[in-house]
Amino acid sequence: MKEDEIMKFWALFLTLACSVLSWADCHTLDLSVVITKDFMFIGAKGGFSPNIFYTTMTDQYGTRYVTLHRESEDDPGRIMWALYSEKNGTLDTVITDKSHKMYTAVGLGEGGKNPPPKKSFKYRGKGGVVAPLSALDEVAWNLVEFRKQGEYRADTNDVLLGVESEEDRDVFLQKIRSYRPLVQAAKKFGFTYFSFAVSGEIGSNFGDLTKLSQDMFDAVELKMPPQEEVKKHQRCSCVVGRENKTLRAVIFENDNRDTMSRDSKEVNTPHNRGVIQILKGN
Repeated sequence: MKEDEIMKFWALFLTLACSVLSWADCHTLDLSVVITKDFMFIGAKGGFSPNIFYTTMTDQYGTRYVTLHRESEDDPGRIMWALYSEKNGTLDTVITDKSHKMYTAVGLGEGGKNPPPKKSFKYRGKGGVVAPLSALDEVAWNLVEFRKQGEYRADTNDVLLGVESEEDRDVFLQKIRSYRPLVQAAKKFGFTYFSFAVSGEIGSNFGDLTKLSQDMFDAVELKMPPQEEVKKHQRCSCVVGRENKTLRAVIFENDNRDTMSRDSKEVNTPHNRGVIQILKGN
């Protein structure tokens, strides 16, 4: 996906998250994770990170989304590998150095499907297994890094998950369930409040959206926040032009529960810059 297409896609999620007239007046971090069928990226204060491309892979640790290293738009990518700690025969956490940098290396052979030798990671510690890098683990790691770069804000530990809709309710919930490792990793790193934004047409069998919202939180093993809690975690944007709209923990693009629809004119074009530069005020 080209940069202008990414910006349009990001603008859609900013609209869903009721983003502001001017990010310069925004005093919240507004951390967001947007997941598409081919890549994931993180947004903060209107900017967005480089894409994390991924593929689905099944190995002895189960079926996971694994990161792809790509050098160009036409590059199909090669699997990235990382060092993990193990717990009871399953992958636990990505091993990092003293600077919280992950030990990673590009796989060998066609598509990077063969693991690189352990010595290529230059890891001097004991233990650790070489395994494909989970894209969800990489996203969680980046959330921590971006949180470090931004000064403390009221929503420092809040994360919005932007996801795409599906035609079928069960397929949609199965996809949401597959993001549970990301949510649990983020919780482990101290993130405490989660919400969703869903883009695209709502499936014909989605049924009651309030019930679906509850099922989405259940799928990632979270308790859906009550209305009073949602009000306490308004994103900066939600202060503007929201008097007649109900704040919800799950926002659907085609939600007809409010009498007034969102006005897309409220949203500025997102910054064509990286998140780190924005957080540093550059």
